[in-house]
Order: sequence, then C-alpha cells, then structure tokens
Amino acid sequence: RSQCKQSGRVRRGVTAVEFALVCPMVLLIVLGLLEVSRAVTISDSAKTSVIAGAREASVAGTSAANVQEEMELILDIFGVRSRQFNITPAVIDESVNEVRIRVAVPLNSENGLNFGTVFGSNNYQFEVVVPR
Repeated sequence: RSQCKQSGRVRRGVTAVEFALVCPMVLLIVLGLLEVSRAVTISDSAKTSVIAGAREASVAGTSAANVQEEMELILDIFGVRSRQFNITPAVIDESVNEVRIRVAVPLNSENGLNFGTVFGSNNYQFEVVVPR
C-alpha cells in the first residue's frame, strides 16, 4: 500500500517536470506562428493596396493623392500603421504613359511585429507600373 502512494507521488513529480520542459517549447511555437501570420497579413495587405492603387491610377484625371488615399484605406483596414508611398507622376492625365506605384511597409512593432528582422529584411516593398 505504501508503494502505491509513493508511486503516485513520483508520477505527479514526473508530470510536473515534463510540463515544465514541454510548455516553453509549445508556447514558443504558438508565438512564432502568430508572428508569421501577422507578417503574411502585412505582406498581403501591402500587395492588395498596390493593386487598389493601380486600379485608381488607371482612371483618367485622377491624382497621386487619390491613389494614395485608396491605398491608405486598404492598409488601415488591416491595421498597418507605418507605411511609405511613392506615386509618380503627381498628376495623372491623358499625356502620362505610365504610373509607378510603390508602397514600403516596415516590419516593426508599430505594425504589430516584434521580430521583424527574423524575416530577413526590415520592410516589405511592392511596386507596380501601370501602363496607360
């Protein structure tokens, strides 16, 4: 009878040690998956914003401000706060042959990423040239 009680205590101790060894690894994997999913969301939202900007740039008589506003709308929906735009030319009229649209999104804590440098660069950049 005393051996059964001791065996139960030993088993509880083994379980506690196993939990202490496994829990940090599982937590690390879960946090890593969350970080990667946020990075993919930021990447996809930047691509989507460039596509929306290209769609807006294809309309005659629009301006770079209108294109940027369209892109900001998409990035705001996905919670991307820090970003840089470069849209040339500033006025898009009938004489323009092409419109160049670029967005750069830093991988930083302002955009919800804590380990941005793990992904190999400091920001995502997407560029599209819209022929007219």
